[in-house]
Amino acid sequence: MLAALRDRYFRRWLRRRGVKFATSLAGLPSRTRILVEEGVAISNVQFGCREIRIGAQSYLRSGCELHNVSEIGRFCSIGNGVVLGQDKAGHPLDWVTTHPIAHEVESRRYDARVRATTLGHDVWIGREAMVFEGVSIGIGAVVAARSVVTRDVPPYAIVAGVPARVVRFRFPEPLREQLLDSRWWTAPPAALHSLPLDQPERFCAALAASNGGTATYSIVDIASTGCRSLDEESLF
Repeated sequence: MLAALRDRYFRRWLRRRGVKFATSLAGLPSRTRILVEEGVAISNVQFGCREIRIGAQSYLRSGCELHNVSEIGRFCSIGNGVVLGQDKAGHPLDWVTTHPIAHEVESRRYDARVRATTLGHDVWIGREAMVFEGVSIGIGAVVAARSVVTRDVPPYAIVAGVPARVVRFRFPEPLREQLLDSRWWTAPPAALHSLPLDQPERFCAALAASNGGTATYSIVDIASTGCRSLDEESLF
């Protein structure tokens, strides 16, 4: 009862600061710290990472699992059941058995080395895809539903399959470079709304000619012990 009341209080507190967070604070690991910018929407998600930064306007659907992942950029779309930062070596393949009985005694521990997964801005990951630990997903990349990503994905690539391979790029290389150079994800949402987002070439030219400024977002720190506002102006 107390945990439910506490969750309700902090959900309202977060909404007043432009953040939607459906995951129960009581269910968060004590070591986990979630730093989010304004406009983030997180459904019922399982967090297993230590510290993660999530950029403005990004959303994560229910059923996601976040393990060894440290960063999700702005304007990212993460579908239902996505797994980010899956261990590559969660079990010892070269021991007698892969079962945990092999490392239950203190004198024989199995500590796999892991690296953090990172997602750039404007990444779309389809339903039930899996991204292994240590993988970097580039800006503007798309991961097809139920794909298994085992290696880095370049900016604006579309990948699919098990293991995932590059199917094609969203745009020709010159336009990809223009979009990366534009750093459009730093612009205020109001300025973006006034630009031709459905016409990438015109968008780049219009953004370069505009003086929309740089977005500033409020930032909150979410943990099992509660939530608090931070004085920083940007996570990215």
